[in-house]
Amino acid sequence: MKYELLQTLLPYLEAYEKTYPKQQNTQHFAVWLARQSGENQDLTTRETKEGSEKSESAEIGTLLVYLNRYARNYAKKALGGSPLGSMDEFVYLAILLESGAQTKSELIYRNRHEKPTGMEIIRRLLAAGFVEQSDDPVDRRSKQLKLTHGGQNVLKQVVERMDFATELLTGNLNNAEKILLLQILEKMEGFHQFIQAKTKGGDFAETVRVVRNHTTGHF
Repeated sequence: MKYELLQTLLPYLEAYEKTYPKQQNTQHFAVWLARQSGENQDLTTRETKEGSEKSESAEIGTLLVYLNRYARNYAKKALGGSPLGSMDEFVYLAILLESGAQTKSELIYRNRHEKPTGMEIIRRLLAAGFVEQSDDPVDRRSKQLKLTHGGQNVLKQVVERMDFATELLTGNLNNAEKILLLQILEKMEGFHQFIQAKTKGGDFAETVRVVRNHTTGHF
């Protein structure tokens, strides 16, 4: 019996195991291999079409913006007829339901919002009676937010529709592709979380400096 195909696959298996040392999933490997093969075949075409890695980054940025708009459009439809006015309001309430009481700062940070944006969302939820606030037992200078019965009821009204909207966003990806995408997005989130923490309050020049000093293999 000849093993030419297996010999061809071995370098890919080695590269896959180095990239995903904890991942032992045949379907996931198949998706990864298909993408590697596609990248090799299309490399010359993509370079001719886009010019450079910077063009690819711009394209990724554009697609992420589009996906955010799709998500908000689906959420708007799912929340239609409910007292909630935005996906952000739903997510704030869902976090309080899942994780319990949070300080305003904790809630805003978990949503990666700027403070003015987060405070405006919280203000609307307080005014609607969906959350209530009290002094934080650890830090009296902070306010702790808690979900009210009204907030729980409104979540019950929309949670199934929002679950469907969330599932819809992943489109026609199969399970292995979802896992692969999740790993990529988690890697990106970790990078940006680090940058945000290091540049809080700084200007763009400070952001550029931190990024260039941060070892990522891309700068």
